[in-house]
Amino acid sequence: MQTTMYMLKETSPYLMAFVIVTEQNRCVVIDGGRPDDMPLLKEHIGGRPIEAWFLTHPHTDHISGFVSEMERNGGTDFDIRRIYHCFPDYDAWLARADEAPDRSYFLEELNEMLPAFNRVKGRFSDKIHVVEQGERIAVDELTFEILYTSHDGLFSNPMNDSSLVFKMTTPRKTVLFMGDLGPDAGDILYRESCHKLKSDIVQMAHHGHMNPSMEVYAAIAPEACLWSAPLWLYNEPEVPHYLADTEKLTRMKRLRMRGSAVTRQWMELLGVKTHYVSGEGTQKILL
Repeated sequence: MQTTMYMLKETSPYLMAFVIVTEQNRCVVIDGGRPDDMPLLKEHIGGRPIEAWFLTHPHTDHISGFVSEMERNGGTDFDIRRIYHCFPDYDAWLARADEAPDRSYFLEELNEMLPAFNRVKGRFSDKIHVVEQGERIAVDELTFEILYTSHDGLFSNPMNDSSLVFKMTTPRKTVLFMGDLGPDAGDILYRESCHKLKSDIVQMAHHGHMNPSMEVYAAIAPEACLWSAPLWLYNEPEVPHYLADTEKLTRMKRLRMRGSAVTRQWMELLGVKTHYVSGEGTQKILL
């Protein structure tokens, strides 16, 4: 049996959910989406043991399904061995809210999913492992290297820039997962780990828009891209309506945000020929 990865189709908007089935018929799950996405996730897990469940960052479209399952029955529908994350410390970040360029946005982000996760984490505290940058995790034939965790002071795009970035190595392929990483965190990732970024396949950060710079993708030099995105977002213009207010973006220190059109242009310049898009349905990729 060859390592197989499934990028799940949209059941709810913008979800990011991956199920990787190992050669030993065990699973790794990444994020999972919203409560509406849980039936499809369970279908692809198929009752297999989940050796590792990675939670990239506390946003609704990534982990609210996981949290809802823990609230409902403590996750008894899953056979979870280990849960990996590195979320910001809520109280420590709340105390620094006045440092954010846009305090109200910062508080909105901080309160979107992190308190809900903290309320239920006692139900699976024995399975939690808070990862550190540079750590390696082995699951069957897979190795996961943590290349980036939350960095202090990135408060203009707080939860996205707290995304875990990790590289999965199989006997045949490498896959880089970037969660919802934004431009500022992307700069740090490049500065600290550019020599480790080269990968065969890349998960496009933040669904392919408002994401790291061309330098990051050039260092990755992928053969294929994973777009957790509906088709309208995949085909989005360079400056969509919600990114047209440059005065607001400047005030929020988020001026380097672009639509997915510019990211697709970068991939064309890099010679990428293969694009997997969740808006076209669940994507099955042999690794």
